[in-house]
Amino acid sequence: MLPNEPYFVFNIDMLFINDTIDLDALNFINKNSPYSCFFFTNNCDVSHNHFYIKLINNNFLCNYKNIISPTYVLINYLKKVYGNFSAFVISNSNDLQDFKELNVPLSSKNPDFIFLNTTKISSKDLAFLQNTKSIITFSHKLCNDGTLRCDFCKDKCIIEYFKKRFSDRLVIPDKNIISSSYNIFNQLHIDTRQLVLVTNDLYEEYSTFQKYGGNLILILNKGISFNDYINSSITPDIVVNDFKTLSNFLKK
Repeated sequence: MLPNEPYFVFNIDMLFINDTIDLDALNFINKNSPYSCFFFTNNCDVSHNHFYIKLINNNFLCNYKNIISPTYVLINYLKKVYGNFSAFVISNSNDLQDFKELNVPLSSKNPDFIFLNTTKISSKDLAFLQNTKSIITFSHKLCNDGTLRCDFCKDKCIIEYFKKRFSDRLVIPDKNIISSSYNIFNQLHIDTRQLVLVTNDLYEEYSTFQKYGGNLILILNKGISFNDYINSSITPDIVVNDFKTLSNFLKK
């Protein structure tokens, strides 16, 4: 049973299929108030400003503050715990807007934190990491599975190396971005029970989101397959083929 006045949380990546806008998604979202719609991405190397521009350029009605990116959440978490700090960012996109917006000074000389926004690390960046004593941090979203369980992962990447090599100065925050106390929902005093997460994938953190009272809608549009859904330990509240079906189901 969905809340009477839900706040929808959409996975941005599912709104575009091969960089082409999903028109049914656009129609569904724009039938709701932009203040009751939130958007998140699993991409650690792109700012929420980038995705805001992408959404509005494709005619989505949205509020700038309602865009959630992993790095934006991570910075807010660290500021809440550690106060002000300086940072060095290892990035492929060089999109540093989240840091600028949150007034984090960037420095390559003894930064307090080194942010890993990508798993593609150059030899120069690796040497920099090894020659500093800065705290290294990254979002769990940097992991394709979102679990950071490297021993059971088939996709071997540099995360496993970092966890072993820099274990004494590595900070990885709470995995549960959606219901984390460091995000916009807490700031707006929105209870998790009012949230309806709409996605086309199933991550372990979504189960925690449901335990907090959140609602989960799975859409099978070029994301997780029906068989994967059946075999998953996560049980969405609603499963539909596409946004058009969801719109009809919710009488939007």
